[in-house]
Amino acid sequence: MSSFIDKVGTIRRLVASVLGIAADTTTIAADVAGLDGDAMRGTDDATLQATWTDAMAGYQNELAAANLPSDVDDLLTNVAVVDHHWHSRCRVYPQSIKNIATLASAAPVDGWGSWTEIIPIDIVDFAYEIVGIVVEAVDAATSYFIQLGYSEVAGDDPATAQILGERRVRVVTVPIANATELVEFYSQNCPANAKLWGRLKTASINIDEADISVVILRHQEITNPIPPLATWPWST
Repeated sequence: MSSFIDKVGTIRRLVASVLGIAADTTTIAADVAGLDGDAMRGTDDATLQATWTDAMAGYQNELAAANLPSDVDDLLTNVAVVDHHWHSRCRVYPQSIKNIATLASAAPVDGWGSWTEIIPIDIVDFAYEIVGIVVEAVDAATSYFIQLGYSEVAGDDPATAQILGERRVRVVTVPIANATELVEFYSQNCPANAKLWGRLKTASINIDEADISVVILRHQEITNPIPPLATWPWST
């Protein structure tokens, strides 16, 4: 019975042979002739050994005494960030119960209204993330599509890369039967002192309004964050 390495080498050469048919049919005979050749298997063994050696060298380097303390620190930091996310204190904005953020849709069905300020610039002096929206009041029974974004200049609407996320809510009674229901929100983080904006579209033909408040957490970064897509929400 042939060894595992022999089989791997044979499969590799078969794949190369098939891929080469369209470009040069003369290579087929040479590839097939070499399937059982000791020289060919020897070459494959040498290549595999070299590849294995290079890979092991990289692993050994990563496990070196100089790297281990840093790696352990990164792990401890990232575990602490996860714990902080689930056990952090949340804040609500607006803080005054007398205030509210009112978002308005555009008149056409599915038309975005203007971006509206929710949190002014230079109010939250740490990086933060939105974890919830409370829809407190609406003026029509319809579907509400809420999008949030941030900017670092007071007068600038959010750019595409600064859109944080969105949620869709169906309201069937006015006034809302359960007006304190938290709508869980997933978002990237806002930089410290950034301004939070919101905008709205609905399923009706009217200009509809929704009064909302938001729930925020202090954001802590991991050591190797995945950067947000500049082309949000799609990759192209």
